[in-house]
Amino acid sequence: MSRRSTGILVCGLLAFVVGYALWPPGHVYWEGVARVIGEPLTLALVGLLAVSVGLVAGTLLEFSIAEFVAGGVIAYAAGMALIESVLTTDSPVHFLLYGALLVCFTLGVAIGAFRRRGSGDRTPRSERPSTE
Repeated sequence: MSRRSTGILVCGLLAFVVGYALWPPGHVYWEGVARVIGEPLTLALVGLLAVSVGLVAGTLLEFSIAEFVAGGVIAYAAGMALIESVLTTDSPVHFLLYGALLVCFTLGVAIGAFRRRGSGDRTPRSERPSTE
């Protein structure tokens, strides 16, 4: 398997775990928070957490933004297929919610990657010459 394919799979797994951890299907623990601060602020908080996790991932992991995006799209498709096949949903709002989480995560990754590049590491790992 090529480095790029491995990077895409790793990024996809990370995006899947982040989506599941921030908004687990059928077991949303944010309902208590939403009762206290309201639903719009709760959704903004979850989005901010997704951006923050993406920022850390983009800063620390040496994958390209393209690998994160490709992996995120794969994770989104797999997650939505699982939700549709396993859970009985009342509405298709999960497509929008997890899409927004993916956008927030990707935004954080992009910011982190640009910060990493600005600090002197200008070449993504997938484009570096192999040392093997």
